[in-house]
Amino acid sequence: MEENSLDLGRATRPREGRAARVATLAGGLLLVVLVAFLLGGMLSARRMLAGGVRAVTTPVLLALPEGLSERRRQEIRRRLECVAEEAQAGRLDERRLGEFTRACKAAVADGRVDASELRDLETRAIALCVAGGGGIR
Repeated sequence: MEENSLDLGRATRPREGRAARVATLAGGLLLVVLVAFLLGGMLSARRMLAGGVRAVTTPVLLALPEGLSERRRQEIRRRLECVAEEAQAGRLDERRLGEFTRACKAAVADGRVDASELRDLETRAIALCVAGGGGIR
């Protein structure tokens, strides 16, 4: 009976086996790796989206109407680049960004951008930049 009274005062601790500790550590490590891949994938997708916007706007810049001053060309380039930057930051509505890229493709379909197409593209670019928080550039 004396022996039993000594055991009553101690809390019993379940014994964890080595396999359980290894499994816990491996699970934790796997979780960290998966979160890192998820974050990397999100950043990569934004970078790809911005690259796609730049790929669509580059032909627009190359097909600008003759007679535009260099200052005006730089202004247009800044506005189109703002759209790409806001897309990379993930601050643009995908539907409106899709409309913008379709308008860019339509504008260069005939190999040149006329004045009305340029006004439309610039208006869309400014609206997207403002909506994304980039402001008018």
